[in-house]
Amino acid sequence: MTALALLLLSLGTADLVRPRDRAARGAVLRSVVVGAAVAATACWGAGLPGWWAAVATVVVAAWVLTTPESTILGDAHPWPLVVLALLAAAALATGADQPRPDGWLTDWYDAVAIDALDGVSFTRFALGAGCLVFLVDSANIIVRMVLASTDAGVMASEQTLKGGRVLGPIERILIFALALSGEYAGLTAVVAAKGILRFPEISRDVAGRKAEYVLVGSFVSWALALVVVPLL
Repeated sequence: MTALALLLLSLGTADLVRPRDRAARGAVLRSVVVGAAVAATACWGAGLPGWWAAVATVVVAAWVLTTPESTILGDAHPWPLVVLALLAAAALATGADQPRPDGWLTDWYDAVAIDALDGVSFTRFALGAGCLVFLVDSANIIVRMVLASTDAGVMASEQTLKGGRVLGPIERILIFALALSGEYAGLTAVVAAKGILRFPEISRDVAGRKAEYVLVGSFVSWALALVVVPLL
């Protein structure tokens, strides 16, 4: 799980600072540098091999250069998502062979006196932190890529339902936290509340594009928020 935590943390931080327009090459480079710096610091602090940071940097650069951040996703292709899924699966499959984190970062974590973290290993903590960072903006990019690959008309609904870009990260983090703490009743309430809030907008759409946009986007968003929870 250590490699998966590093992957999510690196990609998540790079996406947090990446520009909306890929033409801004300096800003794109800055986002790759930030992701690489986070990967290098994490590897150094956890006593992980240096080549892990190099691999993470390559993955971050490839992700930023092949996944558009703008709302116009006519050039979006699904293959980056496939590659990312394969990398995540490989990181999990090699979990038994991965080195145990041991460095100043793990020492700091062991010294933290927080009752809620008692019994939580550093690896699980790092994976949870990586998930939180990834769910903010990287998950938004994935949702929009899935929407763009389904139908251009569905993606056009984002122009009138822009709240999803702001509410999405909040909703995902809330669902992730509720599922992680076992508060499934609260999770259900959040899902139901979204349906109630979106219903007036959807009901006025005769063509059904907004309904499709909300349903596809919501299910992908929820899946991203819940997929790692069983590992924690």
